[in-house]
Amino acid sequence: MNKIKILDLFAGIGGFSLGLHSASERFETTAFVERDKFCQKVLKKNFPRIPIYEDVKEFKPNEENIKPDIITAGFPCQPFSQAGKQNINDDRNLWSETLRIIKECRPSIFIGENVVGIVKLYLDTILQDLESAGYSQTRCFNIPAVSVGLKHQRKRIFIIAYSNKGYAQAGRERQGGVRKESEGQR
Repeated sequence: MNKIKILDLFAGIGGFSLGLHSASERFETTAFVERDKFCQKVLKKNFPRIPIYEDVKEFKPNEENIKPDIITAGFPCQPFSQAGKQNINDDRNLWSETLRIIKECRPSIFIGENVVGIVKLYLDTILQDLESAGYSQTRCFNIPAVSVGLKHQRKRIFIIAYSNKGYAQAGRERQGGVRKESEGQR
């Protein structure tokens, strides 16, 4: 059984990886990028053999030979949050670094998460960036915490983008070539 490899950016305590690993044993996180020291301690405890890279701006996945099928990213929300200044020029807006890594890695799927303020301020830019990078099949979902049984709204926007190449083709290319049709038939 082939593993589905995950690169978890802005990982926090590993929520995306934990959720995907819980969904299927086929998911395998290959690396985290997280700068917060407390979060790094939690990641080391819960995912002891997975490397953690600290600075997303310095992270070069190709140099590290990281070839994910899926990139997840809960990129910083401060530039888009109602609690913040809602300024897309905020130096904490790290979407450009997320996009750089997506372009370098060419995963089949990108899953992003952010606050609801991103819809008004920046979602169109993100979707245009993804489309120009070869991810024109996108879906966005507003999933508030209350919808999964918690007692507060905490609305979150999830962005799921699929590579125009398609998941199966991109995965075969990463494994060293396209399989002949007859090889898969019995």
